Amino acid sequence: MIRSASFVLTGLVLAACLGIAAPLPVLAQPRPGVELGPPPAFQPVNAARISAAMQVDLLADVLAAEIAGAGDPFQPDAGPGSGLDEGWAAIVNRIAPPSRIRNRMREGIASGVAELRDPAERAAVAEALGFWESGFGRRVILLEIGARRAISAPDIEATARDAFAGAAARNHPRTAQVRALIEAADLVEPAVAASLNIALSTLRGAQEAADNVDPSIIEDAWAQEAEIRADQTGWIEALVFMASAPLSDAEMAVLIRAAGSPGNRRLSIILNEAASATFAEIARDLGRASGLRQMGERL
Repeated sequence: MIRSASFVLTGLVLAACLGIAAPLPVLAQPRPGVELGPPPAFQPVNAARISAAMQVDLLADVLAAEIAGAGDPFQPDAGPGSGLDEGWAAIVNRIAPPSRIRNRMREGIASGVAELRDPAERAAVAEALGFWESGFGRRVILLEIGARRAISAPDIEATARDAFAGAAARNHPRTAQVRALIEAADLVEPAVAASLNIALSTLRGAQEAADNVDPSIIEDAWAQEAEIRADQTGWIEALVFMASAPLSDAEMAVLIRAAGSPGNRRLSIILNEAASATFAEIARDLGRASGLRQMGERL
């Protein structure tokens, strides 16, 4: 299953494991001979800045690995942990390399930025970017990407889900903060919509391969809505719980406020729309490739 490239907190476990998680900065002091740039709110909002701040290049590598490990969507025995399918691996390397994900994400982000015609809205996004460009913001981004890399392994995902469920059953305070962050950042609905779109695109691709497009595939995709919602909610909870483990309660409170700001919500829309379009396109191509592969095997 291709998961949406939803941006949650953005990056913990990788930084913690590599020992590069920087502490919260004290007030930065100008150094002699260093020319300071304008404050974040006065810097231009463009695709290059957003891609750099949100570590899109690094995320593309992680997402490409997720797709490669997901297996052929229409092979019953395929999937994470089912063993290497060299034929499918070659197809995925051709259809969904990191470079394609990276380029399509950047194009989508540029389209989203072009829609920021209201100066106040653009200023709010600039302020949100300033948060993610800060030492704390960069740390969180790396922690989320690291957690996402780790949770792509089925055993780690199962452990993370169980850990969150167990903590929630004990009314651990962090689970309330995790759910508050998920609500503030509006994480579930876009993820469900993106996943439905990916499922629909995969089915469309397969039907195109068979030259038999059936309008009922929309109903087939929507029939999975409850299952997808439950899966996405559990996955997001587990990811945020894992990624936020190194953060203090005070840092989580800062993150929740930042995530729920109007500028960050608008930034999230830009990122998630870019990701949704990118992965719907890739899912359709993978669905078509899988359909053609099955037809070839039957001949």
